[in-house]
Amino acid sequence: MRGKLTIGAMSAAALFIACSPAAAQQGSNVSRGASSTQGSKETILERVAKLVEEGRFREAEPLARQAVATARQSAHAHNLLAIVDDQLGNGAEAEKEYHMALLLDPNLAGAHSNLGGLLLREGRVREAEEEFGNALRIDPKHAQAHFGLGTLLAAAGRYADAAAQFEVVRKAGRDDLTVGLALIDAELKAGKYKEAAPVAEEIARQRPKDSRFLFMLAMTFARSEQYEIAAEYFERVRKLRPHSFEVLYNLGIAEYNLQRLDQAAAALAEAADLSPEHAEAHFRLALIASERGDSRNAVLEFEHAVQREPKRAEFHYMLGREYFRTGDWDSAVKSYQRAVEHDPKQALYRLSLGNAQFRANDYTASTRTYEQALALDPKIPDINYLVGYGYRAQGQFEPAQKFFENQLELAPDHVESLANLGYLAMEEGRFEEAEKYLKAVLTHDGNHVDTNFNLGRLYVKQHQYRRGIEFLRRATELSPDYTQAHYQLYLAYSRARQQELAQKELTQFQSLEELDKHTRAVGQQLARLRQSQAEGTAGKPVVGSPAMGDEPKVSPP
Repeated sequence: MRGKLTIGAMSAAALFIACSPAAAQQGSNVSRGASSTQGSKETILERVAKLVEEGRFREAEPLARQAVATARQSAHAHNLLAIVDDQLGNGAEAEKEYHMALLLDPNLAGAHSNLGGLLLREGRVREAEEEFGNALRIDPKHAQAHFGLGTLLAAAGRYADAAAQFEVVRKAGRDDLTVGLALIDAELKAGKYKEAAPVAEEIARQRPKDSRFLFMLAMTFARSEQYEIAAEYFERVRKLRPHSFEVLYNLGIAEYNLQRLDQAAAALAEAADLSPEHAEAHFRLALIASERGDSRNAVLEFEHAVQREPKRAEFHYMLGREYFRTGDWDSAVKSYQRAVEHDPKQALYRLSLGNAQFRANDYTASTRTYEQALALDPKIPDINYLVGYGYRAQGQFEPAQKFFENQLELAPDHVESLANLGYLAMEEGRFEEAEKYLKAVLTHDGNHVDTNFNLGRLYVKQHQYRRGIEFLRRATELSPDYTQAHYQLYLAYSRARQQELAQKELTQFQSLEELDKHTRAVGQQLARLRQSQAEGTAGKPVVGSPAMGDEPKVSPP
């Protein structure tokens, strides 16, 4: 999209045209031929230059063409017409007029600089740099050329060099808004934070009531992740414009990034009140609630965001993540499915959906979803293991073994895959192979609970009761409420004819089993409560089970 020259560049160009002695001389020549027809003391060139300075290009166009027709040998007339054509979107005509001006006067620095600006906007960077260089060789202090060159260097990622060019313009007295912001932005992107801050404050002191400038300044610091300074400027703007959604929203984001959650919530809540239909404000409030561990309000705000922008995949994903954290697997599945529907190529969404489906005991669906995630991004950590575990949960040991082995090819010391290969081998009667895998796990992690448990079972299966009891006891030491480990110890002690110890383990097993039943009953009751609320109290917060922490990165198992 073509726009006007930046304020700094346009002002510099107009200043050069208006103040050049040569332009005044050319203007005198034009005025003698125009005064009788126009009845004005102003020369045509002076009038065009004034209109250009004021940005009134449409009004300037007929006068600029008249000036060229009246004084065809005037480089400045052609330069003025080129500026007008350039700003009216006539790029080809403008370039032709710039070249004509330079043909008439190769030392016209303003024309070189203006041509450089046009070439830069057209993406002809090398040619633009050459023209800015030509202008600076003629006039080393040419402000517009320094500004244009700085813009070019910034676009190329050479921010420190760009900042040096903008600083030249500023020291030359061109300290208007555009120059100041360009300098600050370049210094921030160059990592020169200490240099940028005092420049910003110096300019801000000159404009203490200019809310537009202060807001732009705040946004510049925010984009460079200098949130402390950004928040300070947003706060100044808020005092000047106390009930502005845009100001409050961005202040809230800056405060959130500073982890000042109370201040962030206050600003965002006021922003949401001012513009209730703005989805992002509710989304950010949900993130704050989630970070505070307030899942009830997090779910409510995520739902507000989803209602306002139902096609935003990340909104559905974060809502699903919050449901997952509360243990509401079915609701998590539904939200993750919507995220996948709106962004089917996002592997993370499918991975999370697979985790939720697994926790909801839908092993077939979770395995299929894991495989889809694998197809989208084979580099997901542990993804082959997850697929393998999904097949294991379905009792399909052959494909499970294949994916566990695939995971080991990528990560030979992958403990969980080794453990599961040991389990599969034991269940299929390949005891020697099972022992090899399970012992390999313990060389990496001697406290791996399931491996101690399975190795104990393996030895009991082979009637090696003493060794089996050793590993089963280790499992209960590591996890005292491991119900099945106590049951297996009961069996091992019984077969080893140690009845007193066997009875003790049986009693422990029965006690834990009753506790497991109670826990499952509570879980079912909570699930029914969530379902009834979802069906009968739309829009109200969902009451979930105690928070379970972040969604696991590895398998749900």
